[in-house]
Amino acid sequence: MKPVNLFFIAIALASGAMLGLVFAPDTPDTVHIAETGDAISAAPATLEGGDNTARLQQLERQIAALQQRIEQLERTQQQAPLLETAPEEKTTAGGHVNNTIDTPVSANARVLDPAHLVKAGIDPATAEDIVRRKNQIELRKLELRDHAAREGYLGSSRYMQELQALVDEDLSLRAELGDEAYDRYLYASGQANRVRVAAVIPGSAAEQAGVKAGDLILRYGENRLFGWRELQQATTRGNRDEYVSLSVMRDGQETLLWVPRGPLGVRLSMMRVNPEQ
Repeated sequence: MKPVNLFFIAIALASGAMLGLVFAPDTPDTVHIAETGDAISAAPATLEGGDNTARLQQLERQIAALQQRIEQLERTQQQAPLLETAPEEKTTAGGHVNNTIDTPVSANARVLDPAHLVKAGIDPATAEDIVRRKNQIELRKLELRDHAAREGYLGSSRYMQELQALVDEDLSLRAELGDEAYDRYLYASGQANRVRVAAVIPGSAAEQAGVKAGDLILRYGENRLFGWRELQQATTRGNRDEYVSLSVMRDGQETLLWVPRGPLGVRLSMMRVNPEQ
């Protein structure tokens, strides 16, 4: 119920009392305000020749209480814009995280630290070179965005083409390092690097193949996995229902299972595991 409607209800109650109306017995006992636990009595006593002065005073108190509540709701509505999602958490209509350049550092904009690369076994000079080149790409993306905003073509097809050219020029860190070194880097930088089966849906392809809760999925076919999205994408490739190998780590032993390509029917979580153990 909108605050303005509550005000009119209070006015109607006052008007009814002044005209000497008799309220029906089925009048609601309470009027609930917004979605809070606050409630104000709205069941006046039947007026049968009694003194209307007490009833009018009661209605005046109710009107004052409603007006106070209306003011509180209006202040809440004015403060609502302050509760918007932080920039790094906003997503586009397609579900993709927005560009995080010039936004606070978060999981979507992790700083690439050469020390983590060195811990992963990368030569210090190579680690510095990788970080330098990737930082240059980020700066060029920033300059492109600034230029496009000033020239009025930010978000246009021209801007997207120029941005994609920079993305294509930048090799992924995984491609730079290779799977084994990338696995060590994820662990060294404190990131999750294993896809864990949290639960298996009864009757699913995973259950029929022998997948169990607690399994760590290492590979789907030829694809080494470090994130659940990689598994999700892999299941949609190839021909539906063709059998694909699924390599899982269970009780410290690697086990090979076979599943039909398509949805596995599992609930997934992520874990951080030392690849050297």
